[in-house]
Amino acid sequence: MSESTTAAAGDDAAEPLPGERRTRLSGAWTAIVIGLVALVVILVFILQNGQKVEVTFLVFKGQLPLAVALLFALILGAVIVFAFGAARILQLRMVAGRARRKETSPATRLE
Repeated sequence: MSESTTAAAGDDAAEPLPGERRTRLSGAWTAIVIGLVALVVILVFILQNGQKVEVTFLVFKGQLPLAVALLFALILGAVIVFAFGAARILQLRMVAGRARRKETSPATRLE
C-alpha cells in the first residue's frame, strides 16, 4: 500500500460511523442506568440496616432506622454543598457580567 492510501484509510477510521456518536439520548440512557443501579444499592443498604437508632438534632428527638438516619444526613450534606456551589457560581457569573459590561461600555467604544 502506498502512503496516500494508508493516510486515507487512517482518516476514514478516525471518523465515527453512523450510530457510534454520543448523543443526548445515549447520555440520558446512561444516566438512567447509573441511577437505577444507585437506587438498587440504596435499597439494599436500607434493607440491611433496619435497626432503630435514637437521633437527636437541635430540638428534635426520635428513633429512626439507621439507614434512614444516614440518608437524611447524606441529603442534608448534599443540600449544603449544593447551596455553597450555587452561591459560588452566582458570584462568578456576576463578576463575569460586570467585566462584560465594562468591556462594552460607551467610554471604551469611543477609544
